[in-house]
Amino acid sequence: MSSAEVAAIVVAACEDDELPEKIAGGVLTYQQIPLRRFTKLPEETRFAYVRRTLRDKRASDLGLYVLSAALTRRQADLISSFLEAVKLPHDGPSLSTEGAIPAPAPRTLARAVDALLRVHDARDVALYLHAFASQPDVDWPVLVDLLDADERLAFEDRSAT
Repeated sequence: MSSAEVAAIVVAACEDDELPEKIAGGVLTYQQIPLRRFTKLPEETRFAYVRRTLRDKRASDLGLYVLSAALTRRQADLISSFLEAVKLPHDGPSLSTEGAIPAPAPRTLARAVDALLRVHDARDVALYLHAFASQPDVDWPVLVDLLDADERLAFEDRSAT
């Protein structure tokens, strides 16, 4: 993801009052920066540490949490449409089930993805579906195969921008 995309995701996620503290805690932990030093850094430097932390493989759980929070806030219609199409219990953009998430039939999944792509920007759909497939309770090989095979869902690396 580009720095601008990461920044937009962090801003959206931080609409949740608890998230800035979680992000800051992650930065302090993964970048091994004392709180006193971090608070004295210029804002742009702190943002650079946040971006670096969210891209760090060791902080993948934090990154997924931040991405999920941002998507839930900014892509509620997309998420609700997908969850409805694959017949998963949900309350708006939030699943209302615990534990392993049962995979839909391959044809149902393909139709749901096609419907999303007709209505929403392909990058947004790809971002959401990749994040969904990364959830620990999701074991949907058909979705992973679809993400790998469908060019519309390609999620190219924009980290250099």
